[in-house]
Amino acid sequence: MRVLHVTSEVAPWARTGGLGDVLGALPLHQRRAGIGAHVVAPRYGTLDPRLLVRRATLHVPLDGTAFDATLYETPDGHVTFVDVPGLLDRPRPYGDEYGEYDDNPLRFAVFCRVAAELGAEVDLVHLHDWQSGLTGLYLDGRRPVVHTVHNLAYQGVYDMGWAPRLGIPHERLGFDGLEFHGKLNLLKAGLTTATRLTTVSPRYAQEIRAEPGGQGLSGLFEHRRAALVGILNGIDVDAWDPTRDPALPAPFSADDPGGKATCRAALLDETRVADGGPVVGIVARAAHQKGLDLVAEAADALASLGVRLVMLSDGDGWLLEQLRQAVDRHHGLFALRTAFDDHLARRIYAGSDFVLVPSRFEPCGLTQMYGMRYGAVPIVRETGGLADTVRDGVTGVTFYDPSAGALVDAVRRARDLYADAAGYAAVRGACLRADWSWGTSARAYERVYRELVERT
Repeated sequence: MRVLHVTSEVAPWARTGGLGDVLGALPLHQRRAGIGAHVVAPRYGTLDPRLLVRRATLHVPLDGTAFDATLYETPDGHVTFVDVPGLLDRPRPYGDEYGEYDDNPLRFAVFCRVAAELGAEVDLVHLHDWQSGLTGLYLDGRRPVVHTVHNLAYQGVYDMGWAPRLGIPHERLGFDGLEFHGKLNLLKAGLTTATRLTTVSPRYAQEIRAEPGGQGLSGLFEHRRAALVGILNGIDVDAWDPTRDPALPAPFSADDPGGKATCRAALLDETRVADGGPVVGIVARAAHQKGLDLVAEAADALASLGVRLVMLSDGDGWLLEQLRQAVDRHHGLFALRTAFDDHLARRIYAGSDFVLVPSRFEPCGLTQMYGMRYGAVPIVRETGGLADTVRDGVTGVTFYDPSAGALVDAVRRARDLYADAAGYAAVRGACLRADWSWGTSARAYERVYRELVERT
């Protein structure tokens, strides 16, 4: 069975968050299971084409212009990159320091045109998020399509004037098509044409069928509930392995956790945080979704609990300034790094006693899985994939109300758990032994694929 994944990100070549991680890992595990999983993604300017193998050039007519799209492949042949000079080959995927690129609808429409041509040669096409949505429309029923929503907060909503420029038929512009409050919604291009819809956790699949979780599309998901399924993401347990991670000062495992203490001491030394209480790590974007404003609001109360905060974040400048002020007020107790560093992220997970994930909503979340894999007990808000992966008192501490007060209460419970050495060791051991590998998820996708392919 040949499957084409259509995505705007694929790790390690292009990654701004969990989407890239998923597309770097899921197809690999599907190939190991015997599925011919291939990925197509844009070639951004950070990827040197000399590292790739040039295959072909396609002419893409759109917006009154014929674009030349050159296809490159990785040497192993598993990933195709679409190169359109001046359009896709920019240094960042979606925008620069001034904001989103004005021509993103055209950029990803050209990409989707190419993906649709490649998709006509496989058994099934698997779309990911809004950037790939037009592929479903351009395929026009030639192949079964699965569309996965990784984060409904991003829908690709633009002025309706883009519709004729992108070759979208007028009959597709109604409420039951791509129209969204008088604008054009490119995510709906995939959601309304795909044979099956998936999300990245079972809880999120329930939440998006009602507001506010549906982000304005709950009616669509409720209408298509028979075609909707939630499949929990996994993580690459080979790439994230504390027994042999070169970023860590010492290895450790569930059976031999001694190296965890070495990692903890090294993290405190690196970040100049004094010991004296449980270390709580945060690795998250500074964004409303991630709830870091709750951390800033609760900072003084958290300091009074005696916890140590080690934070790695980038994103919203105002929010980062609030966190910096908290660090200044509690020098020696809190630390903040704002230049994202994958190796530091790993050292935070390995050196922290807890990892805090206070998201207002979280389709799946990988942070809590990485934390558990590295022996950092999660403190999470009970939403989306966080609720699916963390059991209160068993593999972590949970809270429901998205407020600073509820967050502080949860951290207080975590501090009390930490004071109970035997109880904390039991929870940490359960975290270290949890299996978040892609095997179960890959098999679930395979069942969806086979059902659709056998119908055609």
